[in-house]
Amino acid sequence: MNERMVSQVEGLNYPAPLPASLLQIEQQFDAPRVEDIPGSVRRVFRASPFVNRIQPGMQVAVGAGSRGVANLPAIVRTVVEEVRALGADPFIFPAMGSHGGATAEGQIEMLASLGVTPDSVGAEIRATMEVKEIGRLEDGPPLYQDVNAAAADVTLLINRVKPHTDFHGDLESGLAKMMVIGMGKDTGAQAMHVYGARGFRRFLAPAARIYEKVTNVIGGIALIENAYGETAECHALDVTEIGTQREMALLERARALMPRLPFGAIDILVIKEIGKNFSGTGMDTNVVGRIMIPRMPEDHKPDVAVIVVLDIAEESHGNAAGIGLANVTTLRAVKRIDWVATYTNSVTSGIFGMQRVHVPITMADDRRALMVAARGCGEPAEQARWVWINNSSKLRQLWVSPNLRAEVEANANLRIVGETPLRFDERGFLLQPWAMPGAAGAG
Repeated sequence: MNERMVSQVEGLNYPAPLPASLLQIEQQFDAPRVEDIPGSVRRVFRASPFVNRIQPGMQVAVGAGSRGVANLPAIVRTVVEEVRALGADPFIFPAMGSHGGATAEGQIEMLASLGVTPDSVGAEIRATMEVKEIGRLEDGPPLYQDVNAAAADVTLLINRVKPHTDFHGDLESGLAKMMVIGMGKDTGAQAMHVYGARGFRRFLAPAARIYEKVTNVIGGIALIENAYGETAECHALDVTEIGTQREMALLERARALMPRLPFGAIDILVIKEIGKNFSGTGMDTNVVGRIMIPRMPEDHKPDVAVIVVLDIAEESHGNAAGIGLANVTTLRAVKRIDWVATYTNSVTSGIFGMQRVHVPITMADDRRALMVAARGCGEPAEQARWVWINNSSKLRQLWVSPNLRAEVEANANLRIVGETPLRFDERGFLLQPWAMPGAAGAG
């Protein structure tokens, strides 16, 4: 955003009434939780169908991805310890497609931001964007494997199984997708994304069979998280189970446990921050009810009229993926955008990225952004139903406008814990319910 654009935006103001206060509520979910992370990983690893394929002296490549997986450093470290206990020599490689700006250095930095470093997991990290072609799908894309992983004796993957934010099918985010996209790096990601959503639905399962037959992948640790973003279950899958009914069943389990907004219709959804650390799309499309992919139908569950994004998380490293899902944002958020990282991710995603990095209506401060939303939500501003969330992955704590009180009180999973005034400093930056960057006294 150049100086002329900034100066014009800073002069814009479209007044509208805002709620004087918000109800703070807590949402309860059915949320199984693993209490002993290392112990659970050890148990499934030692009972796994692939453990006997790791022999003393072997080089074992352990693939870790780029999402904000709960307890990732502890899980990776435990796998490293178990591999080493078998007399083998483990190393970590980033299995994250084009993320980190599609550079080896960027992917090491992204792993570090997730807490995965040589010191934290007890193993060397070998990062490269170089890949080896390992096969080709009939009437589909070529398939690739990270050259460091391919040069090892065996490869193990660690990933979370969860509903995807770009498409829906029998297989979504998980070990099969990590094989094709994660291990394939930028090259593999580009090759698969050419085919859009239909390609993922059509090719993930048969691709897994090619990796099973011609590569050194022996299996992986599949994680499921609960609605609070905590580790709910750990599973060990043999390579013969990746991309099969076993992984499909884990996806359905993850879908049942995922967090959701507790309202069917919302006039204005305010999101404190988006980022790749929360979702591959910055905000989870399964939560906000819009997908914004050309030729893909919208299901509008929940039905949200206007989305406001106030900021981009530091942990996203300037990647603004998903900002185009919003209708209104702030100058602060736009100034954070790293256009190289954002556009590289978007273009690599093919049709998935064509709308999702469009810059929304941009206002100079939080107050003015919220007033634009109030004017554009399709309801009289005084009657608008507001829901405020920290991000799309943490939905236990929400703030809602007082006109939603009856709906909250009728829901046994919701509890009102207080009421807070909506407050701004003299420059229009939020002080309550959150102190946003730039506000007086904000960190």
